[in-house]
Amino acid sequence: MKVKYIYSACLEIECGGFRILTDPWFTDGAYDGSWFQYPKIDPFKHIQKKPDIIYISHIHPDHYDPTFLHQIQNRFGPIEIIIPDLKINSLQKKGSVDGLNLTPVRHYENNDVELFIEENDTGSISDIDSALIVKDKHSGQVLLNLNDCIFNQTHADKLKNILSSLSNSLDVLALGYTGAGPFPQTYFSIEDQLDLLEESAKKKKLDFFKRYMKYSNFFNAKINLPFAGEYVLGGKLYKLNKYRGVADAIEIKDFDQKAVILNPGGFLNLDQSKIINERQKKHSQSDIENYLEEIKTMRMAYEDIKVTFDKLLFKKLLEEAAVNAEIKSEMSSKYNFIFELVNESDEIILRLVLKTNPQEVFSIQSGADISFTNYSAIKIDYRYFYGLLTSKYHWNNAIVGSQFFTKREPIHDFRRDVQSYLYYLTTKRKHHANQ
Repeated sequence: MKVKYIYSACLEIECGGFRILTDPWFTDGAYDGSWFQYPKIDPFKHIQKKPDIIYISHIHPDHYDPTFLHQIQNRFGPIEIIIPDLKINSLQKKGSVDGLNLTPVRHYENNDVELFIEENDTGSISDIDSALIVKDKHSGQVLLNLNDCIFNQTHADKLKNILSSLSNSLDVLALGYTGAGPFPQTYFSIEDQLDLLEESAKKKKLDFFKRYMKYSNFFNAKINLPFAGEYVLGGKLYKLNKYRGVADAIEIKDFDQKAVILNPGGFLNLDQSKIINERQKKHSQSDIENYLEEIKTMRMAYEDIKVTFDKLLFKKLLEEAAVNAEIKSEMSSKYNFIFELVNESDEIILRLVLKTNPQEVFSIQSGADISFTNYSAIKIDYRYFYGLLTSKYHWNNAIVGSQFFTKREPIHDFRRDVQSYLYYLTTKRKHHANQ
């Protein structure tokens, strides 16, 4: 088995000449314009032969990149693309819209490889991620690719049972080492809460190191390959980069002697016990800052929406969206959302309060003051809010992309059921601008 690192979560895994490409993301401006690659590479410098199969772990745009999937097939011809076999398969539907045939798979086998795809099923309808197990049938070597999976004991036990049936040992564990998402950089003010922001960023980084080691200790592979989540924020969000609590993969070497950090194009040759093109130092901070200067003028996707605020009936849109969110809501207790809509100058032009309660019908008020606890106050460009409510954009991408700012009370009261509610806060209708 050979395992080549390309970028972020993209690996090329070769087993007896059979090539598997995982999660190729190479189109900048992911998450509605906010995510950019660093270091920027030419993927075809390292993907020189046609993959036999492409595996997409989940729908997030730094894993599912339809633009590149078309590019690679234009270059090499048709390639089978496999995805997890989810109960609600939004990824397969999205692929169809994008002109791609994505095949749900749990088990795949030929003369060279045996593959298993296991979704990380926590019981929530918002579950999207999956893990991939690859066995090289020539050498007997086994790789586990965890992608962005959050540790879930049931999922981890399933994977371990499969691994135990394939081999007495795990050769390579590809696992996340750092966290994306909007916290803490969009929850604290750089001007007024810098100490809290820096403290929270440090804690986040350490928390993800702990998650990394929890996975590492549980699966006990011969080699750990820290990967995924490599990006910088561009456009007007560029100032937030230093507060994301995101580590350089080299930092893993400080506490994990089994970790191997590869440069793009570097690879593990397990048959010959060789490591080729291993990275030895952190990325240059000055080079990163120079790159951020280049991309700070890039526009977000919603900035091209041509509609004026007075044409949009936001309270009506929010009422329709809340009806849909209530149907799929997993919230067990009441919660309050305050949406502060801002114009191009970042001035608040409308405040809407959405009060939810599992035992009662939701209520919406406009122009209300914040006079309660247990809430999230979301400050968001009115054009993006319009796009989110009308399904042009998706709340999950907005959250991961750091596309709005949140004041949460209590600040550390992170609730997945609240986040899940936002995922479904969208109407069935589209383009309400001319109401």
